[in-house]
Amino acid sequence: MATRSPDPIPLTESRRRRTQILQVARSVGFVGRVEYRHVYSQTGGAQYGHGAGEAADLLTVFAEALERAANPDDFSLRAMIAHERGHQLLARHPRLSARLAGVSDAAEEVLASLLGALVVEPGSDRDLLIAKATAELLAAGREAEDAVRLVRELWTTLGELL
Repeated sequence: MATRSPDPIPLTESRRRRTQILQVARSVGFVGRVEYRHVYSQTGGAQYGHGAGEAADLLTVFAEALERAANPDDFSLRAMIAHERGHQLLARHPRLSARLAGVSDAAEEVLASLLGALVVEPGSDRDLLIAKATAELLAAGREAEDAVRLVRELWTTLGELL
């Protein structure tokens, strides 16, 4: 990711981005505050913040999210936000949070991607999130066949729990 600051944008563009991000966040079911920060975060573009209650949760979307989303070979804004919604579901969904409390950071990333895939319509965003979950398992040392099998099992189980 870039280490410099993003170029300044007019107030009208900042408002447009905030509106777009809020609409996407609500469309994938995010509950809580949503903000756009015109800075680089080094986080990939978006971040979920766990609040005292669901209404106090925070989704922060950074400048690189919109830059990445402009690249057709990278994640869309919807996929990035859906992944963060997956983190929220892990923390807040009654059937998930109790069963999955205390999973490792690596496992949480896999689960957040799969949950994000479940909250978007079938298509490229879903496919990319499933591929991200699979890639996380491969990076953790799983064999390809085992990773694919685990993703299928998790997909089915998470779908039943939601």
